[in-house]
Amino acid sequence: MIRTTPEELYLHLMKQCLTRMLWREKYRPITSSVSGWRKLVVEPLQSLLRLMQWEVVRVEPDRAEARGEGRDWPLEAETMVGLKRLDNLQHCVTSVIRDGVPGDLIETGVWRGGSSILMRAVLKAYGDCSRTVWLADSFRGLPPPDPAHYPVDDGDTLWRYKELAVPIEEVKANFSR
Repeated sequence: MIRTTPEELYLHLMKQCLTRMLWREKYRPITSSVSGWRKLVVEPLQSLLRLMQWEVVRVEPDRAEARGEGRDWPLEAETMVGLKRLDNLQHCVTSVIRDGVPGDLIETGVWRGGSSILMRAVLKAYGDCSRTVWLADSFRGLPPPDPAHYPVDDGDTLWRYKELAVPIEEVKANFSR
């Protein structure tokens, strides 16, 4: 797709920034990739090193394709949905504006707020000041699965990842930047 208008160029740049596709994450802390007995060794070491503002990291392979499709877990990005889904979100919000569909916008389960930041950017790029972008989240991460009520959740382990619990203050700070 050829981007020619200032709005399209701005929104493309915004998506590149929100996904960290503009600059790649070169390193990842080792604690994010170890488990079992290795985690018992690495986590205390990392805690000690952080006191001196050091960290044991590994080189991060280039995951441009996975990032574009939202198949990886970005360390620094404001969103993990990937460029393809952000393109779709932009198309949806642009269609709402173009077609005069009334109402506000909402994202539920916002993580770091990246998709909502894009929604607000689309509204601003096209001069729509009549809508509010709402965010709904517990800001505590995912709850443990309840297979008695939701059998498909049986065995899900995502609730264990503390990285999914992003405080509301961090999300607000992401909007402020």
